[in-house]
Amino acid sequence: MKQLGWLLLAALPFQGMAESRMEDPVAMVCYFCTPDEMYARARSLGVGEHYIYDGESQTNIQGFRVTSEGGQLVATHFVPPAWLRTQYTAMMRIYYKSRGEFVDQWGSVSLQAPGSPHVLNEQVQSNTVLWGHHLTDLNPRHLEAREIVRRFVTPARRFEFLSADTEHGRILRFESQRLGHAPLISRLNTDSSLGYMESFFDYETRRWEYLRSGDSLTTIQEKAEDFLYPDGGPRVMRYPRSLVPFFKQRADWAGVEVIGMPVPDGGEVQYYCGRAAEKIQCRLL
Repeated sequence: MKQLGWLLLAALPFQGMAESRMEDPVAMVCYFCTPDEMYARARSLGVGEHYIYDGESQTNIQGFRVTSEGGQLVATHFVPPAWLRTQYTAMMRIYYKSRGEFVDQWGSVSLQAPGSPHVLNEQVQSNTVLWGHHLTDLNPRHLEAREIVRRFVTPARRFEFLSADTEHGRILRFESQRLGHAPLISRLNTDSSLGYMESFFDYETRRWEYLRSGDSLTTIQEKAEDFLYPDGGPRVMRYPRSLVPFFKQRADWAGVEVIGMPVPDGGEVQYYCGRAAEKIQCRLL
């Protein structure tokens, strides 16, 4: 799942569940607003209950009830319920401005890959420990690997931002999320070379879904075109020498030819990947 693909799943499964559930509240931003400006922002949203937050504050989310009185909109302030304020504060703690995403960072985790410990080579840690190589679309067993990750993160008690309203099971969303931005991401880190695995939270289905992964240097390829730049141009890829066999295996799955294998000892290696006779080739530099 790449880029905004996380949003597309929201319209697919479990529609009956979404229709029967009470609608989630939405936090509407009012950046560096004064109290008067928050009232005005609430009125601009029309009749109903609205939640307004200051994008620079981890605690400043306010509730406003807008009614029509004598042909005019009147906003009355109220304190949001405790569960909503808890979710808001927890979400703002994990917001990464540089990414424009909410990212819950885990420490180093160690999960077993599908087939462990009876994999091809039990002595190779990169084969037994679950990492992005196992989750990529290219891996024949990627669905098993993704299910392991989903089951690992689903029951986690660390998710204060998903502590649902006990009465109605609602979860606070943000205005930007309705526009397809700022997904909620769970990032599992492995060791220094095996990188990370990311899932996004689908608010409609209440499920974690695979998003993307990467090793210490490069995003893991999900299809043949990922061995090139997004515009189809050639690119140079760097890998720790120990991960080159897995790079080659992904290339084989994708139908990409790899030319040249480095000697066992040494540091990073580089491959130049480009099109040759309508095929993609990666050549050792």
